[in-house]
Amino acid sequence: MTRRLAFVLVPLLALAGPAAAQAPNKSAPAKPGTTFQFRAKPPEPDKWVAKRDGNNPRTHYDCKPLACADKVRVTISAGKSPTRNPDPQALEKLAKVDLPKAARAAHAAREIMSDGAESIETVRSETTKLHGYPAVVNETKYSKPSATTFRGTVIIFAGPAMIRVEATSPSQALVKKSLDDFIRVMEFDQNATAPAKKPGGNTI
Repeated sequence: MTRRLAFVLVPLLALAGPAAAQAPNKSAPAKPGTTFQFRAKPPEPDKWVAKRDGNNPRTHYDCKPLACADKVRVTISAGKSPTRNPDPQALEKLAKVDLPKAARAAHAAREIMSDGAESIETVRSETTKLHGYPAVVNETKYSKPSATTFRGTVIIFAGPAMIRVEATSPSQALVKKSLDDFIRVMEFDQNATAPAKKPGGNTI
C-alpha cells in the first residue's frame, strides 16, 4: 500500500521549530477552505521504504536494494513558512550565502579533524519555481579519501508552508533524479477542509 503523508497547516499557528508544524486546535475546528494541505508520496512506491522520524513532521525514504542505480535516501519535512511571499533578494541570499555557509559550518569540524582530507564544495545553489511556488535549490559535494557523497536540498515556500526535500547519494545523477521525481508527484491544496485525524495517520 502506498504511504502518503499529509501535512495540514492552519493559519496563525506559531512555528514550533525549523521543521515543525503544529496540529490544529481541537477546541476551535478549522472552517472549510481555511487550511493548507501538502501531500508527499514516493513516485514509484514499490522501490521505496518509508520511515517516520518519531514525532517529528519528517519522513525518510530509502531506495530498496537493487531498485536504484546506487544507494539514495530522500527526506521530506514540512513546517510553517516565515512568510507567504518571500522577497526575491532574500531568497537569493538564502541560496547564494546562507545555505552554503550553513553546510560549511556543519562540516568544519570534520575538515579540521581530517587535516583537510575531507572537504565540502557547493556545486550549485540557486532560486527557482516549483509547482508555481518560489524555491531554493542547493547541491553540495562531500569528499573524503574513501568516498564522495552528494546532497541535494530543495526548499519550497508554498504559501503558509515551507517544504524541505533532501536527497543523499554517492551518485550525483541519482540525487537530481530522486529530487525531481519526488517533487513532481507532490500535491498542494490551499483550499482544503481540515480532515479528521486517523489513528496512526501522518496528518499533523
